[in-house]
Amino acid sequence: MLLTMFIIAIVLTAAAGVYCIIATRNMIRILIALELLIKSVTLLIAVAGVQCGQLALAESFIIALIVIEVVVTAIGAGITIAVHARCGSIDLRKLTNLKG
Repeated sequence: MLLTMFIIAIVLTAAAGVYCIIATRNMIRILIALELLIKSVTLLIAVAGVQCGQLALAESFIIALIVIEVVVTAIGAGITIAVHARCGSIDLRKLTNLKG
């Protein structure tokens, strides 16, 4: 029963992240959706580690994933700030006039 609840939470979190990436044009919201997707993967790794009996391995993967998540978020925030400074907006539809 508990495993089923975790799987439902993983699927719902991943679905919310994918929907937010597809539905929005705001760069901040896309970063938040990416965070949701990474959190669902983190929960999936934790549940898989508990089910397989290899919790230490799952924890090491989760720590590595958290480090990667922080780097991706920092780079995405930096890109968002640079786009806002250049274009005056963080809407992705307004990025069509960027040149190489």
